[in-house]
Amino acid sequence: MRVQSISAVFAALLVTMTVAPAAEAHHSFAVFDFKTEVPFEGIVESVKFRNPHIALTLKVKGADGKEQIVEFIEGAPANMLVRGGLRPEEIAPGKHINAIGSPLIEDHTKYFLRVIKLDDGQEFRN
Repeated sequence: MRVQSISAVFAALLVTMTVAPAAEAHHSFAVFDFKTEVPFEGIVESVKFRNPHIALTLKVKGADGKEQIVEFIEGAPANMLVRGGLRPEEIAPGKHINAIGSPLIEDHTKYFLRVIKLDDGQEFRN
């Protein structure tokens, strides 16, 4: 009887250790202010075109005329964008795009990438 109890506890512990990292990896979008949409225009500096979400940095001109880097720390999943028609090379470093972002609530220098608009007029919304 005692061996079965220890086995059951061990099995439960093993399942918890296996499932917990996956549960922790998925997160809430509540950290972004989706009521606010900020438009940007600039040149892609870097892009991480991967799942679960793409990330992108954009070089823009600020209101003072100086260049600044905008960090889109999260966006749509890469596979969703590809299914919608976006090819990774269309937002490669050096490409000009327009974007709309929603700021991180606790850090308004980082954004969720809501819209990508290419120079040919194609638009990809999240």
